[in-house]
Amino acid sequence: MKFGQYALLLSVALARQLTIRSVGKDVSEATTVQSCDNLRCPRAWLPKLNHHTLTGNRVEDCCEKSCKLFTCTGIYRTNPAYWDNVGNSPQVCCDQTCGSDFECDAGYVLADATAPGVSKEECCKPKCELFSCEAPWAPSVAKKDVVSSAAEDCCDQTCAAVNCSASGWAVNESKALVVGSSVQDCCTPTCSNTAQVTCPTGFAVKPEDVNKTEGCCQKQCKAHKCSDGWTDDDSKADDFADSDEACCVKTCKQFECPAEDGWAPWESVANDIGNNVTQCCLPTCKQFTCNATEGWLPAPKNGKDNVVGSTSSACCVPACSSYSCSPDKGLMQIPDAAKIPGASDELCCESAKCDRVRKNMTELGKDEYCNSLSADDCEKKFIKYKSKTEVKASNGKVAATAKSTHIVSCTYNTTYQLCRYDTDREIKGGCSGV
Repeated sequence: MKFGQYALLLSVALARQLTIRSVGKDVSEATTVQSCDNLRCPRAWLPKLNHHTLTGNRVEDCCEKSCKLFTCTGIYRTNPAYWDNVGNSPQVCCDQTCGSDFECDAGYVLADATAPGVSKEECCKPKCELFSCEAPWAPSVAKKDVVSSAAEDCCDQTCAAVNCSASGWAVNESKALVVGSSVQDCCTPTCSNTAQVTCPTGFAVKPEDVNKTEGCCQKQCKAHKCSDGWTDDDSKADDFADSDEACCVKTCKQFECPAEDGWAPWESVANDIGNNVTQCCLPTCKQFTCNATEGWLPAPKNGKDNVVGSTSSACCVPACSSYSCSPDKGLMQIPDAAKIPGASDELCCESAKCDRVRKNMTELGKDEYCNSLSADDCEKKFIKYKSKTEVKASNGKVAATAKSTHIVSCTYNTTYQLCRYDTDREIKGGCSGV
């Protein structure tokens, strides 16, 4: 630079600069030539090096212009560092700029046409296409025309340079050579990173899995669907499990009510929690005792043992003693009616004639007939026989055969003075106990 070239000259001039005292008259008015030691150099003028040996009345005689008075133009640019230099040319007082016509080699560009410089080193700057990117940087085609020689400007950063030790992140080795500059681009979120790892409803991260990077979300009981016969156990909703045994409790649907002990399933509580007869079962009539004194008897052949109930009407059958046989129909209650279950004429009633048959008559012997009896014995005998009646279905076919007992008394005909069968007063259905 030119400042260095003139440093010695400037130091000497400064060292010898003199203050020219006024003698009370302008130099222009002086009538005699004076020593330059007596002349004060105006601002931006500097005493000549040999001014102490010079004489003169004009500034030009004793002083020289400094670069501060020179105007740099064209490809030259002002530099304040030269202002104290003695000079009056762009070569002395200005910096030459590179200029817009400066030619750079391939791969270089003119950095700044107005910048000082005369060489390629001063005027040209390399483009990124000349820069060699090394790990952890990767070449970037998009940046080849960028003017720089720094990795930060010319290359793309790879994930190898990214610090994945931040909370909630872990190193992802598979991305070491991938272009990236953030943890989101380059690192793998750990299970504890709730901003990156979102579990579906009913899933969560186990405390012991917070630093894992795979298999973060584990199923909880709240997401388990209990099978038939099980229901949700709310106290285990947040447990990590996926089975009926771990997440559910048994309902009454799974409990077997012991029929042999007189219990039947309680259907309305089938889906309720329970595991005993009190919670899940209803008593059956097998547990109930029918009170004969009140006119109730057990159902024939334990027919109501499996019926749910705990009342006489539900678990018992009425005794015939509670049934009224109509005298208008010629009926009377059968003997031992309190011990026989029934509530119909067929089961509880018999002909009113049966009382006479039981009390006063006996059945004809094997070889006896009514017409062989005397008048005294005739009214004391009867004959009993059975008949069958076919019961037909709607299609005309025989569906069943009904059996019936008949009792025919012997009666004495005074007109013919003969004992005969009284078929007109036949007792259909027979008589109980006869």
